Amino acid sequence: MHPRLHQVQWLFLDPSVLLNENATEQALRQSIQRALARRGRKVDRETVERAWMQAITAPKPVHPLVGAVQILAPDAASAAAVLAEVIRSTQCVDTLYPGVQLALHALQKVFRLGIIAPYRLPGVRTQLNRYHLHFALVALCDELNLSSRLDVGPRPDPALFVWALRKAGCPASQAAFASDRVDLGLAPAKMAGMTTIWIRQTNHKLRHPRNHLEMPDLTFNQLSDLARFVEQA
Repeated sequence: MHPRLHQVQWLFLDPSVLLNENATEQALRQSIQRALARRGRKVDRETVERAWMQAITAPKPVHPLVGAVQILAPDAASAAAVLAEVIRSTQCVDTLYPGVQLALHALQKVFRLGIIAPYRLPGVRTQLNRYHLHFALVALCDELNLSSRLDVGPRPDPALFVWALRKAGCPASQAAFASDRVDLGLAPAKMAGMTTIWIRQTNHKLRHPRNHLEMPDLTFNQLSDLARFVEQA
């Protein structure tokens, strides 16, 4: 096993390594298109999708929903109104990635498992319950109002990670965080002192690490690859 994992007692997961968010993100982009049209700005689907991908690869960390709206809206006031409408009107319709249950079964033989969900829209708790995913500790940004501002700013906030470590009674040196997002996932985890694991299974793999905080300690293509790596160690 990798030396950084030998000392890990708690493995925290970003919900996006468990839940396929493609359908939800598509619904969000459609809501952006409709909200803009209601304000007299008509854009086609391809334009919204390009803005979404541009936000993912932006130099500064930004939630793609916020980044896309800021690119497409004519001014800050319109962007704020569109963002509020999209969040209010779009339901979460995530699905479970194939093999997740088997991967979790393997990982829980070695680690205590928890969820940390920074910079996310509400609805994670409902989706975890829907798929009967239960963890020893679940830290959700919207419930705790920590690391929750979608307009992130120049640097992400590690407050949610610090809270989870304290709640678990676990030193940061004995905790790891796995996420598909190097900017809004791995960076604040590393700021909190945790080992970071990049799961490159979503469009966020297009954003390559741009500084030492975003640089993962380990990289896998999906959670099942991490589970196999741990089992074979």
